[in-house]
Amino acid sequence: MLTKTQLILLGLSTGMLTLFLESAKGIALPARIESTTGIVKLKRQNWTEFKPVSINTELNKGDQIFPLQGVRVTVLCPDLQQRPVSSGVPSGLKTICPIWEALKAKNPPPPGSLGGTNALIPYLISPRHTLILTDTPILRWNEVSQTRYYTIKVMDSQGIIWKKQVSQTQISYPGTPVFQPGIPYSVTIKTDGGQSSEQDKASKIEFIRLHSSEVATIQDEVNKIEQLNINKQTKALILAYFYGTYTLPTSTFNNYVLSSQSLATYHLTSEAITILETTIKQGQNSAIIERNLADLYWQIGLANLATNHYLKAIELAQIPEQLEEKTLAQFGLGEVYAALGDNNQAKIWYSKAREGYLTLGDSARANFVIQLIESLP
Repeated sequence: MLTKTQLILLGLSTGMLTLFLESAKGIALPARIESTTGIVKLKRQNWTEFKPVSINTELNKGDQIFPLQGVRVTVLCPDLQQRPVSSGVPSGLKTICPIWEALKAKNPPPPGSLGGTNALIPYLISPRHTLILTDTPILRWNEVSQTRYYTIKVMDSQGIIWKKQVSQTQISYPGTPVFQPGIPYSVTIKTDGGQSSEQDKASKIEFIRLHSSEVATIQDEVNKIEQLNINKQTKALILAYFYGTYTLPTSTFNNYVLSSQSLATYHLTSEAITILETTIKQGQNSAIIERNLADLYWQIGLANLATNHYLKAIELAQIPEQLEEKTLAQFGLGEVYAALGDNNQAKIWYSKAREGYLTLGDSARANFVIQLIESLP
């Protein structure tokens, strides 16, 4: 069995681990292929050969990139600088992007957050186990058929602070009463037929309003990304990655009610999901968008939505350049089904992911997947 340190070095995605930059200011971004005029190949540290990849592919420090002769490729580095890649020869990412910093884990759903599996109840979708930036978040939940109206309640530790009856499956919180920064709030939804979000298996899905000082710091970083002259999908992925991996600085933990261990599991996940869903609605969909959206839903324990988007990613990943995305989505499905206790489906999807890793020439990850399969009853 591989150790945790070995897993970190493998850089496994979708519940494994991913490389990204964490600067002193807290921004966390991977490098990406921002543009290409033709075929570009990649060889990751654990791959035995170069494989074709597509625009927006995440890049790690130990990777080598190889645009074919005459192909112009631009990489967006972790410091948000766009840098050209020489064509016709392999180049190490370390020589293209000079700044690489800390490794950080991409984790499975926190304890108590796994749910969203019963389509017959109005389980909460957003804001769910997330940090929020404003007092007017969109409250969103699962649609239950033949429901005429839903009763929404927002609560703090003392009880109900706001209540509303609506016929749709989302509503914008009006901003009053204002949310007190640092305090966890919860949302419950009940249908006119008596089905309740409280029937969901998840229990730890509160949201937390950030203090204004943290909001200002985040907005500064977001503005830097917004000002980049890059394609829409790349910008959406960068913003979603930043929001989805943002964690509060440990120096601010005393300003929040929850324990430091719990706070470390909170990110701006709802913001990240909104970015990618908006991108899809604007017709900018792709396998990497769907897979990242699935990862975000899995991050907050929404199993059905994660499954749906992993399947969509697989459906869209039909060309050789998207083999890695397809493999990551298959691995993600294995993770979801294993967590739900559906070991047969978990083995099926893990096996497909193993085949993908073998095709990529990544025997280390393929062997790790074998260990996961063998660990299932």
